Amino acid sequence: MITSLLLAVVSIASGVYIYKYPPKKPARLSEKICMDYSHEKGSELNLSLIHEMVNGYKKNQLAKINNGLDLNDAHSIWFDLETLKSFIYHVETNAKQNNVSSKQLGLRIYYSRYPSIKTWKKPFSDLSLFLADPITKQYEKLHTLVMIPTIKNANNVAMDFNPKDKNTYKNGLPKVQGDINPKTRIPALSGINPTTLTNNLVAKTTVLSQNHGSLIPPADDPGVSF
Repeated sequence: MITSLLLAVVSIASGVYIYKYPPKKPARLSEKICMDYSHEKGSELNLSLIHEMVNGYKKNQLAKINNGLDLNDAHSIWFDLETLKSFIYHVETNAKQNNVSSKQLGLRIYYSRYPSIKTWKKPFSDLSLFLADPITKQYEKLHTLVMIPTIKNANNVAMDFNPKDKNTYKNGLPKVQGDINPKTRIPALSGINPTTLTNNLVAKTTVLSQNHGSLIPPADDPGVSF
């Protein structure tokens, strides 16, 4: 009798709790954050220092590039947050499948430039969709950035690597371009997103910065502060 009474009380209590505190549906992927770093202080820089650094680049290096090469080169590149989170997610996920801790991983950011427009169909077909957009067609020979995943080797040296290719986990990527298969693809982020570009062209819009990395200039961004 006592056992039956206890079970009844527990069942009623459970029902009331579930009614008052229903289980929450898991957040959609787009609503999730990368990780919880609430225990760490966020990275900050003095605003005056940022102005000094950016203006110093514009007045010196950028001025020499523009004057010497007769360009109006880019001074910044914009990425939407979801693109960055997605890139980091796939780097971490592939590495963890090979028993690599995120503490061994990093990103190297290379200063780079877009090649001659005549190469955008062959051999660099990743750029072919840029030819259909009046803004991206101006990217020829402009400054950009390329992010490449890194992994620490046995000597604690951060090596460029391909998270999808276990053969690169030990010694990194080939360093000589002639040794690379031209069809080889690796995870990299430079503002080139074929899916987004296709969607933009279908929607007949040229505002590429709405969705992924965009060079400024030639794109006009009223949100730029520096």
